[in-house]
Amino acid sequence: MTATADPAAIVTRFAPSPTGLLHLGHAYSALFARKIAAGGRFLLRIEDIDVGRCRPEFDTAIREDLAWLGLQWEEPVRRQSEHMADYRTALDRLDGDDLLYPCFCTRKEILAEIERAGGAPHGPERPLYPGTCRALSADERRARIAAGEAHALRLDAAQAGQRTGPLEWDEMERGPQPWRAGRRPEGNVAVP
Repeated sequence: MTATADPAAIVTRFAPSPTGLLHLGHAYSALFARKIAAGGRFLLRIEDIDVGRCRPEFDTAIREDLAWLGLQWEEPVRRQSEHMADYRTALDRLDGDDLLYPCFCTRKEILAEIERAGGAPHGPERPLYPGTCRALSADERRARIAAGEAHALRLDAAQAGQRTGPLEWDEMERGPQPWRAGRRPEGNVAVP
């Protein structure tokens, strides 16, 4: 799709976490997403999987504030907490394809490793996550998980990229955007 494509094909979304009230940046993002979707679809997705911080009263307040801004969205609103089985199915598939690995590092440890290695990576070609846990043996991974050690699941982006081959998508402002394995930073896929 390019900037001249059928406007009805455009889908945007605003996905706030109900951990507090909307601020000006949220309002701008929501209004911008709605504007881009003109003639297309504008979705509201509630990122309510942080059970320790998300609160129903903030969910209500977010919707009220968006309505006050004159925004309307498609119903039903997608609440991420209602789709955990979908995510489990996707994670199981990725795990079955050997594309996931557990990372036991805290954010603080990751930052310390980046600093130890000479500072934060600069530019889009270098991954932000230093890959500390990628090389752990299967036995060590199992033992640490069995011991109850907190971990996140990370996608092995290089391996996934090798399997999918070149990927490309169109951005309205910048046109076709290629993705190559190793170009984007690896991120958390899930935190069990």
